[in-house]
Amino acid sequence: MGSSNPGSSPIPARSKDSSRSPHRPTSALAAPSTITVHAPDKLIASQGATTVRLVANQQYFGFEARVFRAGAERVLARMAAQGPQQTRIDFRNLGADFHLDAAASWTLLSALLAGGLLRPDGMNGYHLTERFRQYALASVVAPLSRARARALIETACSVATRINAESTRNPFQIKVVAVSGSYMSRRDPLPELSLWVVLRPRWEAPARHSRHSLSKGDALRQILTAVSALSSFIVVRIVAHRRDVQRPFSVVFQASEDMADVPVPAWDRVRDWGASISRRLHSK
Repeated sequence: MGSSNPGSSPIPARSKDSSRSPHRPTSALAAPSTITVHAPDKLIASQGATTVRLVANQQYFGFEARVFRAGAERVLARMAAQGPQQTRIDFRNLGADFHLDAAASWTLLSALLAGGLLRPDGMNGYHLTERFRQYALASVVAPLSRARARALIETACSVATRINAESTRNPFQIKVVAVSGSYMSRRDPLPELSLWVVLRPRWEAPARHSRHSLSKGDALRQILTAVSALSSFIVVRIVAHRRDVQRPFSVVFQASEDMADVPVPAWDRVRDWGASISRRLHSK
């Protein structure tokens, strides 16, 4: 679930119309949104935000987030005004849209090519990719401070409690929620909030729930969506065992042990469910 680097070349020169100094760009893409089924004895499923988000005060291709998005919006607006036949771009009109001199325009062009935002057209020009449009239309969000991350963790724990108590059609309960990754460091702000969910089968009145239970895929989707929807910074991973959580980690939610702990054979069923979902997705 790693993030991708949007470009490694800062802009060395700007025209006098631009007052920002260049810095190394940072990543803008969150984790994928669809359920990804992995080896059933380890990571069962994962989910994060789908859209490109730009973090305020961070650098993208040498520009502060809002400045880069504004330049990208000007590119889209100019091309829309030219009509569908005018889909090519070159370093001159790119520089004009971003208010750059010639040297900085070439540097930006190279960075956008490397980042997958432009592609050559074979005639000394370039076409925009869908990734460029995503950046131009991206939301600029506030950085994820450690204090805000703590508040999100508390909310995620409340969501886990609610799922366990109220989502009676879901054949799973959340046994443990753990946090790992950058939250375990001293970083502030954080690039993402990595939450790990350990499941156990729901045992209350199985005969009553079996007929109307969610499918295993829909059950995983329900849990993933409920937690990841709290913030575009959250990446959720579902595993069958606490030992599969990325280390170091901290347990932030532990389900009540009033119910007897799930025996080993039941966890074999969790792994089988993950394998069946994997086969179903691969067959599509």
